[in-house]
Amino acid sequence: MKQILIALLLPLTALGQQQIKSKAGLESVTVYNNGAQLVHKGIVSLPAGTSEVVINNISGRVNENSIQVSVSPGVTILAVQFNKDFLNTDAANPEIKKLTDSIKIATAELTKTRNAKTIEEQTLVLLDENRKSGGTSSGTNVAELIKLADYYRTKNAEVRNAIASLTLIEDKQNQRLNALQQQLTEWRNNPNQQLGQLVLQLMAKENMESSYQLSYVTPNANWQASYDIKAISTANPLAIVYKAAITQNTGLDWKKVKLSLSTGNPNYNITAPTLNPWFVSTYQPQQIRIRGMASPSINEDKSLSEVVVVGYAKAKKEAITGSVSTVNNYTSVNESQLGVTFDISIPYDVNSDNKPHTVAFKEYEVPATYKYYAAPKLSTDAYLLAEVINWENFNLQPGNANIIFEGTYTGKSYINPANIQDTLSLSMGKDKKIIITKEKQQDFSSTKFIGTNKKQFSLI
Repeated sequence: MKQILIALLLPLTALGQQQIKSKAGLESVTVYNNGAQLVHKGIVSLPAGTSEVVINNISGRVNENSIQVSVSPGVTILAVQFNKDFLNTDAANPEIKKLTDSIKIATAELTKTRNAKTIEEQTLVLLDENRKSGGTSSGTNVAELIKLADYYRTKNAEVRNAIASLTLIEDKQNQRLNALQQQLTEWRNNPNQQLGQLVLQLMAKENMESSYQLSYVTPNANWQASYDIKAISTANPLAIVYKAAITQNTGLDWKKVKLSLSTGNPNYNITAPTLNPWFVSTYQPQQIRIRGMASPSINEDKSLSEVVVVGYAKAKKEAITGSVSTVNNYTSVNESQLGVTFDISIPYDVNSDNKPHTVAFKEYEVPATYKYYAAPKLSTDAYLLAEVINWENFNLQPGNANIIFEGTYTGKSYINPANIQDTLSLSMGKDKKIIITKEKQQDFSSTKFIGTNKKQFSLI
């Protein structure tokens, strides 16, 4: 009977799914103006049949509709599920690990202090008991009584002072431990610090090692453009250093990853609008008949039609001449129909701390035309302007610009490509050597008497 029962259970065990855990390595990140796409890779050993693979070390803030998974040939993906990973968050987050270690050390120190305090309190109890029991069986002479009193007084004061000192130390250690525990609770309850995991249902034809690649979009990352505009003199080209301030709080630190900066946005509504026709009715005047004659009838067929004009503009591509900096050697620009992507081959570290991490990724040297501009009505200063044409070749994004002229920081400006026409005009600073004054050339005012009225004319 037992042999039959074992034979019945064996097929059920063979058909049962095996759970396999794998840690996905973060390979590359494409950062958008609002969001980022993360790409992970890994290898997992699969037995023949159906298996459940749990992939850890991914972001806890994921747009689940954007998850894409690919595996090696011979493996079939049956299901994909995203879960929050509360178990591995503490181990993966360096701040939480640091706080946990500090709490362990603070707890050990507090335990030592409490043990020392307990020993001193027991010593005080022992002194009190010996004081009560001393001299009960036989009489004690005066000299021994004085020695006993001195010893008790000295030792009692010493023990009580030690207890008081240990109590102060215990209070401070309690405060520090409570502060660490409260900070740890805040980190663990922060949803931006949570990691995630993917649970895959895979079916393999045979025992094999399968590589996998997964990608997803997270909304908790972005980059903002900024610039350093440098000019040695008006006789030299203008240097434009393109920088990006990358911010992310995905819960996953980006360590040694390949970064790509894209001008696109995956969160835009990509549904094309529908243009419905407008129907316009024409007015037909009534025919008025007069006795003896008839008004001519309108025989012309007039119709109104709507015309939709679609314009196609092709940007003129021109080579940007100038010296090539070391930053340009590691950055490639890829233009597509949906935006421009700057691929940086240098691996970068960007922690999940919601703080901007500045990366310089492109530098241009462009010819510029310099001129002075003044508006005496508003200001008596003369401004040096640098004008750049063909600025659309630089794929600029809105951002602040630091102006550095002749090695000196002169101020801050703002570049907004949406408001630029055919020429990019940059104010390089005020030229104090140029003095502008306003002088009145001629008095165009006069006073006239017309009859009993007085009229004053002035022209400014």
